[in-house]
Amino acid sequence: MRIGLYIFASIVLMVIIGMFVFTFNPNDYRHILFSMPITLPVAVWIVIPMFLLMLASVFHMMFYSTKNFFKFKKWEKDSSTLSDALYWSLLNEPREHKFNIKKLKESAVLLQVANIKLNGTIDGVSEKIQSALNIIYELDKGKCVDFKAKKLAHELSLNNPLVIQNHLNCLATDESFIETVLQNKESYHKKIFDKALHLFVTTTTFPKAKKHIKVFDRDNFMTLISRITYDEDLELTQAILDEFILELNTKLKCSDFLLIADISKKPFSPDENLKLFKNYEKTYPKAQTAYLYLLFDYEMVEKAGEYLHEHDPHEFMRFRALFDLKKEHKKYRITDLMNIKHICNDL
Repeated sequence: MRIGLYIFASIVLMVIIGMFVFTFNPNDYRHILFSMPITLPVAVWIVIPMFLLMLASVFHMMFYSTKNFFKFKKWEKDSSTLSDALYWSLLNEPREHKFNIKKLKESAVLLQVANIKLNGTIDGVSEKIQSALNIIYELDKGKCVDFKAKKLAHELSLNNPLVIQNHLNCLATDESFIETVLQNKESYHKKIFDKALHLFVTTTTFPKAKKHIKVFDRDNFMTLISRITYDEDLELTQAILDEFILELNTKLKCSDFLLIADISKKPFSPDENLKLFKNYEKTYPKAQTAYLYLLFDYEMVEKAGEYLHEHDPHEFMRFRALFDLKKEHKKYRITDLMNIKHICNDL
């Protein structure tokens, strides 16, 4: 019952009882209280205990109403905190939250270290939780979500599975995002950067790739150069190839130089290619086998012999055997006797 209604009903009851008693006994009654004589109508003496009881009841009701009000506020605050904890756990970014109610805290504290994974759809949740669910549903559909617009760009970590999934979705749906990742390597998870670089090298040309030469690794460079065919040279020039070799030479293997030499026969003339690898073999020891390979492939056997003579007898044993064989049987080509994949002994 509301306190105002209770006071009103109590006063009405006291008035009714007072009037009823007064009709039976309108006389006064004298009572000595603390040595003081007090004279009041009998009806008033009857109503006084009721009035005191009403005051005590009102005080009691106000005390427990106030107590319940603050308890309700705690529940209300903890309910909001619980919703917030569920929101961040849904977004795979659990955080520490403070709960006031002990019973709730004993269970909800688990959300500080838990990620929630959905196995279906759900309705009837709070607006905040629904916003997290909408993000998850959009990611599951392969959409690229703008976390910045949702004010989450600085709230979710790079290792967050939802962030990684979102960036993968963006790579699949937005070609411009690929170069955005390459230009800001530190801002993305390694998995995203590796995926972006892989997608980039499968579609780009060498002039475009040159802009991102600092982020290239051996595998992706070899993937890029392996795309060169007789019909498409990907705009490779000696100057660009020099820059890539200079940047990656410590990571390249003997077999890599050999493959590059074989592929470069397509965009470059024999003289250009030989001159190029003549420079490489002087600068990069791992390119010596590739230079020898080109000499034999271009049928420059005498020059190959001179090159072998300049090195120790225990070096390039396969090529020495080939050189001896070529002197006797000139019709054989290096590709008839050697598999390019097995010439080098890369560790």
